[in-house]
Amino acid sequence: MKNLGLLFLPVLLPFMVPAQVSISGKVTDQNGRPIPFANIGFVGTSIGTVSTVTGEFELILDETRQDGSLLRFSCMGYEAEELAISQAVSTDQLHIKLKETTLVLQEMIVKSGGLQTKEYGNKDEKTSMKTNLAISERPNMNLGAQIGRKFRLGSRANFVSKLKFYVGYNNFDSLLIRVNFYDLESGKPSKNLNQRPIIRPVIAHKRGWVTFDLENENLVLSGTIVAAIEWIGASSRGNQFGLNISMPALFQTHYYKYGAQNDWKVFPNMSTSMVLIVESAD
Repeated sequence: MKNLGLLFLPVLLPFMVPAQVSISGKVTDQNGRPIPFANIGFVGTSIGTVSTVTGEFELILDETRQDGSLLRFSCMGYEAEELAISQAVSTDQLHIKLKETTLVLQEMIVKSGGLQTKEYGNKDEKTSMKTNLAISERPNMNLGAQIGRKFRLGSRANFVSKLKFYVGYNNFDSLLIRVNFYDLESGKPSKNLNQRPIIRPVIAHKRGWVTFDLENENLVLSGTIVAAIEWIGASSRGNQFGLNISMPALFQTHYYKYGAQNDWKVFPNMSTSMVLIVESAD
């Protein structure tokens, strides 16, 4: 009987499922105030999430993780913090305190008369491709994923009026979206150009154009920038959310950040269906 047991052991091993590990905790400022919608994830991987309105978070990973991975916590207006995975998994409840940074805001510019409205971007509604933001197999485990598009605005000052994007499919009752504007460094999104976090809800919208009014954000942009849609929250009911992608889209560039702390991926001659509306002097 002992020999039979040894014979069966190699057969059973391939079917063993790796155990899962949960990392949870809270993100606050130095005074203990919760930081909502902080980006949390393992650097350079798709494993990531976003803190809740009360600063709480949970990450789930299996034991096949690499021990050299770094867990990063970041949020606009705060210095990023990093932990080794060994430290993260050995603590029951993490309490991460982020230090505030000084934001250099743009000078307030009063709009004058005679400005012209201009539209930039891709208006394609019927595309054969879609790009996922939500993953049904891992609900809320890729919050912080972003889809972006390059816009060439020219050298003049452009007052950002509206941003539109086309939802290819969505079965969530509600979504929470953060809009980010970036400059480019080495061909990838880099410095965030927002004056402050831009967060908007999307309610009961299954498909079609979503328009965010950004007049009150006082954003003045010029040159070549990237506008990105970041998925930071959703209702408990639902598991699919994705945007339209055009391909080929000559001389256009699509950007995808698959995970809260992952690297940006660049796809030339592709474009998400996104339109930026600005006001500028002719």
